Amino acid sequence: MMGKESFQLVNRKEGGFTLLEMMIVLAVFTVCFGAALVPLRTVAENVRDRQFFEQVERDLFAAQAYAVAKNKNVRVDFLEAGGSHYHIYTYEQPRETIMLREIPDRFLLDRRGINSITFLRTGTTNRFGTMYFTAGEKSTKLTFLIGRGRFYFSEE
Repeated sequence: MMGKESFQLVNRKEGGFTLLEMMIVLAVFTVCFGAALVPLRTVAENVRDRQFFEQVERDLFAAQAYAVAKNKNVRVDFLEAGGSHYHIYTYEQPRETIMLREIPDRFLLDRRGINSITFLRTGTTNRFGTMYFTAGEKSTKLTFLIGRGRFYFSEE
């Protein structure tokens, strides 16, 4: 005798995701990741700018120390050769280059301020004034104070 065969449908829940669900998650992740990259670009530019100004500050201190140690006047020219680099050299003959550093292309030196400074043998400067570095909408000024050859950077 033949028995009735009964088939039962088993309701199984699979543990995977559908392609549509995975695409939605991937799209959300991509949008979040892209939104996070936008501020990182400006943060990276700010870090590079800060590194440049810290390097200029170290070079100016080194020029001042060289002037005192070697008993020679030391000149720093920022707009020499169109402003693509700054040149630190002894002011007496024969002239000796101490440092020659590139200025990043994103900086424009404003001609409304001073463009060179001389550290005298005593460590003081020959004059006081302000130099402006402009990058986009941001301007940073380098101010030399009257007196002992002090200077500082500030953003406008």
